[in-house]
Amino acid sequence: MPNTRAEAHDNRIVLQFDSLEDALRLFSPWRGAAPRFQAAAQINKALETVGLAVVVEVKGRAVAELGQGEPRGALFSLLQPAV
Repeated sequence: MPNTRAEAHDNRIVLQFDSLEDALRLFSPWRGAAPRFQAAAQINKALETVGLAVVVEVKGRAVAELGQGEPRGALFSLLQPAV
């Protein structure tokens, strides 16, 4: 992820990626959809607890938001386990 950029605005951190594949690498330590989704939920809860928000963007468009209620965005639909 050589072109990843980060900006901070008050309690909001914006991570900018060039591709969705690069953004998904945030969760690469966890294998399989269920562990990745669970990790995202735990990260979301931790961010909420300390009052931080993280926005993940790909080419300037938000694909995930964590730390403000339920995790949301297209990235999370890719992380959800199939039923």
